[in-house]
Amino acid sequence: MIRTPKVAVAGLAVSALLLVHCGSSSPAQPQTPATPTPTPPPPTPPPLVLSVIPACPIPPSGSNNLHLDCGDPKSSLYPQMNAAIDRVLTARPDLFDYNNVNGGPKVLNVDKYMTAVAAAINETGGICAHIDPEGEMAIKTGNTWSEHWIIVSRAGWNPPEGNWVERKYIGTCAPASF
Repeated sequence: MIRTPKVAVAGLAVSALLLVHCGSSSPAQPQTPATPTPTPPPPTPPPLVLSVIPACPIPPSGSNNLHLDCGDPKSSLYPQMNAAIDRVLTARPDLFDYNNVNGGPKVLNVDKYMTAVAAAINETGGICAHIDPEGEMAIKTGNTWSEHWIIVSRAGWNPPEGNWVERKYIGTCAPASF
């Protein structure tokens, strides 16, 4: 007969008790590392409405455009104008021919493009845009002054056919022209 030491038997008994007490009779499973929660993307701006330019919160300047003092100091609103044009280029690719580029993509519908840029400017808050009959765009932050821009080349310019995206600052007029 083989004798088992009492210590060994006691150790086996304690181990069995621990297994029963923990409620597990199978070996421990490896833990799966937690996957980090992805950061959500930034919100996308709302689509541009082409048929309506948001209302300008700045009242009309009251100028009759006959007594404007216009010059060409450095533009104060260059970043905002460029951002508005870039937003339209991204949000409305249907307005452009990206295969016909002459300094900027060819504009397929000048009126819709001008309206979309004016809408993008007016949506930023605190800046208003106005499209004048000659095809320039005026923008202002108040009635003290307005900046004037050409944002699309016109047929008859160089080259003589078609219209292309343009980013040409013309000058500033005081008081605001609209």
